Amino acid sequence: WIKVTLVKHLFRHRYDYRAEWLRFARTIGRNTDGGMPLEERAIQALAQVLESPSGLLLVPGDHGDLQLSGRWNWTSADVPASAMSIQAVRFLEQSGHIVELDVVRAGEAQHGEDAIIPLWLLDTPKAWAVVPLIQYERLTGVVVLARPTEVRNLDWEDFDLLRAIGQQLATTLAEHASHDALAEAARFDEFNRRIAFVMHDIKNLASQLGLLARNAEMHAEKAEFRADMLITLRNSAEKLNTMIARLSRYRTGNGDAIGKFDVGEVVRAVALQFQPLANVSITECRGAIANGNKEALEQALIHLVQNAVDASANGTPVFLGQTSDGMHAIIEVVDSGTGMSPDFVRTRLFKPFISSKQGGFGIGAFEARELIRGMKGRLDVESREGLGTRFIVRLPLASTAELISNFEQNSKRVA
Repeated sequence: WIKVTLVKHLFRHRYDYRAEWLRFARTIGRNTDGGMPLEERAIQALAQVLESPSGLLLVPGDHGDLQLSGRWNWTSADVPASAMSIQAVRFLEQSGHIVELDVVRAGEAQHGEDAIIPLWLLDTPKAWAVVPLIQYERLTGVVVLARPTEVRNLDWEDFDLLRAIGQQLATTLAEHASHDALAEAARFDEFNRRIAFVMHDIKNLASQLGLLARNAEMHAEKAEFRADMLITLRNSAEKLNTMIARLSRYRTGNGDAIGKFDVGEVVRAVALQFQPLANVSITECRGAIANGNKEALEQALIHLVQNAVDASANGTPVFLGQTSDGMHAIIEVVDSGTGMSPDFVRTRLFKPFISSKQGGFGIGAFEARELIRGMKGRLDVESREGLGTRFIVRLPLASTAELISNFEQNSKRVA
């Protein structure tokens, strides 16, 4: 202890710690686009300290043992599926000991490391040192370093620097693993949300087809009804095909196309879809060229009209209207149904999976708002309990969207 204390404080250090830390930061922070993955850079960052030419990274697997995660300049190493045992993980976690494999091979191990080092490492002459990466007393990984050109015994200064860099590597690898886990969870969340939307759309189709079947029992002999029924069936098939197409675009990573379209055509198409099933009337439809996605707007309006129909008594009309204020295309969906309380509108209407309808998914209003927001539009609602509800959709006109886009581009240039 006296010898080490004197050497630490009275003699010149072997390493320039500032230079070592800057080199470590450059290696780890290197841009990964087209370069080495983080696992290889982690090995390299540690190997540079001892001028080791190559290395391996082992990380805990699903069963607690260590498995190969990355190689750096060491393709010839024959690493088994279970590279190190759970007992080795516990030993390295508790001791933090850096293992010199030549010492173990010579039978001079003094800390019990000879009992946990696997035979494949001892039988690999190139393997030289085992450095544990520990974060908060938990083993994040192990770096196995290859023998450098000039071999020497490691001393306290090597151990101190390797432990310090090992702790930083452990933190970096743990953050990287957490980021990957969050990204995967986000992908699953997006997938689950899309499936919930699909279930809601299928429920709407099933509801429409069920209503059509009930009406057919009473009016099947009428030629006008049969014609309307064919239109409804054709529209239902088109909806299913559109739903499949949207899911295919999602799977391939292609989003919905943004372009110019006539809002009036969408309003008339939505009213036509509901015409054989419910009393949906167009009060006015002036038409306007908006910027967005035609299919997305149609889907949003179908949700809003379906909610209005569900909230209204049988035969009670639902009104659709479309105007323009010079900046936006305005679409109104009005019913005289049960209405909603201010508290429900403020805290529950646009929350997914919350519904006031028996067996409802609580998705329609939420998806409608998200689809409209995706086109830089806005969805407002006015409702009175016992009187009815008015949904107001505002979409920027094509000319307005161009002005906004030009303004944003000019602002970026100025910044």
